[in-house]
Amino acid sequence: MYRVYGTVKGYPQVQDWELILETPDVVEATKVVHESEGTFWRRLTEDDQVVLDRV
Repeated sequence: MYRVYGTVKGYPQVQDWELILETPDVVEATKVVHESEGTFWRRLTEDDQVVLDRV
């Protein structure tokens, strides 16, 4: 399962990340992680392992 998290913090702590999307589709997750609307940073995880950090 892919999860996209976002934060408005410039220097986020663990608790600052909010779930934006949860999907089994890697294409959808990758598209969403590269959008920036409403967030400062985004992060993509796969099965709770960070794949892309601070995009």
